[in-house]
Amino acid sequence: MKGSSKQSELKYFNYSVVMNKERGLAFFSCVNIDGGQQQDVGKREGDSWLRDPRIDDDAQIGNEFYGKQATFEADRSKNPFDRGHLVRRLDATWGDTVAAAKQHGDDSFHFTNCSPQFFSFNQGKQLWAGLEDYTRDVLLEGEEKGIVMNGPVFDGPDADGSELPNPAGRSHKDPSFGGVQIPKYFWKILVRRDDDGLKAAAFLMSQRKLVMEIDRIQEADLLERMSEEDVSVFQVSIAHLTKLTKLDFGNLADADSHEATSVGPRRIESYEDIRLK
Repeated sequence: MKGSSKQSELKYFNYSVVMNKERGLAFFSCVNIDGGQQQDVGKREGDSWLRDPRIDDDAQIGNEFYGKQATFEADRSKNPFDRGHLVRRLDATWGDTVAAAKQHGDDSFHFTNCSPQFFSFNQGKQLWAGLEDYTRDVLLEGEEKGIVMNGPVFDGPDADGSELPNPAGRSHKDPSFGGVQIPKYFWKILVRRDDDGLKAAAFLMSQRKLVMEIDRIQEADLLERMSEEDVSVFQVSIAHLTKLTKLDFGNLADADSHEATSVGPRRIESYEDIRLK
């Protein structure tokens, strides 16, 4: 760290990130969302990603890995990994004015706020992008305030037959591509308040099938293996995520809407399957 030896949280406009120095990726990100102050800042026009000067360059994975690949370019054989936003741009685009909201959204383009995701995983409307839309729409619909937390699972354990990792299982080192270890799983938590008090909903997404053998196959074969069917989405409990990530989510376990409506993790086939109450 170039800052204080006690510094662990990197603060940006409307969101924060806590980094894992060894992996060069975030442990997690956390964004405040004000559905009543969302602004129309226009479409995303080109990506200009920046390193954060507050931490060492070798503590954040940048374009030396991702390159300058266009997001929707057809040939992804050289590198099939997107710069997957943890805090998405649109979640941060709120403020008193359109200009301020645009500045807040543009601030999401830091390498500290992304993690390598297969492009089919990152862009899939029923996958990561779809879950991003869902959690944002929930807050915008009622002009609510809320929090969205996101992060990878580092060295996640093996999955059972349903692709869900066993929190009690032994950790397995993430496979590598281009010298970077690729997380097999990503998680997201939506926190909001309703008439009954604080509510939290947790989700886990797997790209395990896409990456388990990535360090042992030819890059040219990757595109044949990428499909949305290779990705699984689950609604899980906060307690499950705590065991899986080794992160302490505080009192969110007491606000977990999943525990009151289901026994064990549930696979999400469509976003109508999600339970928030």
